[in-house]
Amino acid sequence: MKTDNKQIKASSWALGILFVISAAVLVLFFGVGYGETYYSGNKNLTAPHYTGLLLIWLYALVGICILCVLLFGIAAAIRNLKSKTKGQQRTGFAGWVFLFTFAAVAASYFLADTSKLLLGDGKTWHEDVLDLTLADVCLYSIYALVVVALLCALLSMLGVFKARK
Repeated sequence: MKTDNKQIKASSWALGILFVISAAVLVLFFGVGYGETYYSGNKNLTAPHYTGLLLIWLYALVGICILCVLLFGIAAAIRNLKSKTKGQQRTGFAGWVFLFTFAAVAASYFLADTSKLLLGDGKTWHEDVLDLTLADVCLYSIYALVVVALLCALLSMLGVFKARK
């Protein structure tokens, strides 16, 4: 698809780059990450090498997503304010975007569990409360974003978002 719109080209390139990096991280995690075994507590345990890289990439993607939602929400709100005259009714959903993003992150934070993670040999994996909370906030935010994306796709297919004349 050929297009002259620079924003569409830039977003296509950004999506492609994020997809390639995600694919590389997943190949490293699933393909290379299970080669080392160690013996602990009368058990042979497999230690994934790239779990840290996968978590860092997860944090980065969630951060990018939240940042984009907020920045594009601000840009849409500013564009709506500039284009409206006194007689026109204000339309748009920038306020709803902010409200949902804030509610999703806040709910994720309050739902986050800080109990220690136990490994197969009974030892704790991570004891830092901030890391455990951040991991749960990212996971719960992803769940909320996926549910809303699926709901919006369904509503769009049903024609709810069609422009009214």
